[in-house]
Amino acid sequence: MIADACFLLVLFGGLALLMILVVRGKSIFVVAPLCALLVTVLSGEDPVARMTGPYMEGFSQYVKQFYLLFALGAVFGKLMDRSGAASSVATLVAHRFGAHRACLAVVLASAVLTYGGVSLFVVGFSVYPLAVQLFRAANLPRQFIPAAIAFGSITFTMTSAGSPEVQNLIPMKYLIDKTTSECLTDARAGWQVSLIVAALMFGLGQWYLDRAIRQATKLGGHFEPRESDRVSEAHSKGNVGFLMATCPLLATLLSLNLLPWICHRAAESVSVESFPRLHAVLEKFPEDGTLAIFLGVIVAVILLHHRIDNLWGCFGEGFLNGLLAVGSTSAVVGFGYAVRDLRAFHLVEDWVTHLPGDPLISAALAVAIIAAIAGSASGGQAIALPIIKPIYLDEMGVSPRALHRIVAISSGTLDSLPANGYLVMLIREICGETHARAYYPIFITTVLIPAGGTVVAIALFNCFPQWN
Repeated sequence: MIADACFLLVLFGGLALLMILVVRGKSIFVVAPLCALLVTVLSGEDPVARMTGPYMEGFSQYVKQFYLLFALGAVFGKLMDRSGAASSVATLVAHRFGAHRACLAVVLASAVLTYGGVSLFVVGFSVYPLAVQLFRAANLPRQFIPAAIAFGSITFTMTSAGSPEVQNLIPMKYLIDKTTSECLTDARAGWQVSLIVAALMFGLGQWYLDRAIRQATKLGGHFEPRESDRVSEAHSKGNVGFLMATCPLLATLLSLNLLPWICHRAAESVSVESFPRLHAVLEKFPEDGTLAIFLGVIVAVILLHHRIDNLWGCFGEGFLNGLLAVGSTSAVVGFGYAVRDLRAFHLVEDWVTHLPGDPLISAALAVAIIAAIAGSASGGQAIALPIIKPIYLDEMGVSPRALHRIVAISSGTLDSLPANGYLVMLIREICGETHARAYYPIFITTVLIPAGGTVVAIALFNCFPQWN
């Protein structure tokens, strides 16, 4: 018993150290393997075998599976950013609500871009200059800008049904039939539950942010101008028309959620004997996030290329940014792989996956805890799904569509602890804030409220089995 407690202390101590070092600005590429090495040594394992084996296995597998998705997403975001389309969408949304609803405008601008497939980091860079203008006009405390952007980008949109974000697509890679290898779910899994949960999360989170900003203002909080405040290059180019700016976003969404259905229906009217190849292509047209974002990139290039000075450079930067993004996540996934065979990890896994009652509850807890260990929603899913799929899908017979949605929503809870790479970048680099000033409202809106949303989602799947 004492030995188990020591093993658990080592595991969670290593996780705490990982978060502390990342919050202090240390590179995740260095910190993640260093903490994995420390936990391995203190757990009595062979550090060389553990780092060259499980750590590199987790790192390489994640890159292999998701590099193209990250890279194309980064290219798509870069095209939208450099052309001014992203800022135009954000500005159009903001103008619709005005400076007096500055926080709501920032949240919705972030949400529209995220649900349209723009990568999170691009959303942050695109919306921040607009947020500064709106918060300055309304004289609101600027430390709430990171919370508004984070709430709009990594809560009710990132993990919702139909979203082209990677956090909604990863379960499709793992929830497959072990006999036929066919995918048992899709990007719209549990959409009824997702719609209700997203609406509740949005309403509650927006109410909290408005209330917190009002209280801060009453206590003397106000906008603090900085010399670094400036209008981005994209804003200075002038606005892109609404239709042109939104077409790439719509192309991505429709390619993911509508095009496969159209092709499958069309296959039913095409003769197999007369057009065998066409029938095969239509019948097997994939519902794939990588393909959807690729088509969005094509549409963006066709419509926006004349507004981009260096198109090839844009692609080069996008793929490089995608490599850095998938690499930073893979570094944390490697940490998870390095510790997942340790005694402490098995203790946590065994406790969570054998909780009595609804299996969706224990599945949600498992994913949330592993996402906290990984410091990433997508990384947590990549570690958790191979573990929980055989237990909940193959043995317990849990609905794959319900499991998909619960995994997606619950992964976006404890992943948003202070060491989350996106939040560190958003708070420190994009917004120029500190965790001490900006993190508390982020914790409420991106950890507690999504946790409540997970509970509501589980209750809805139990109340309405036909939605599974």
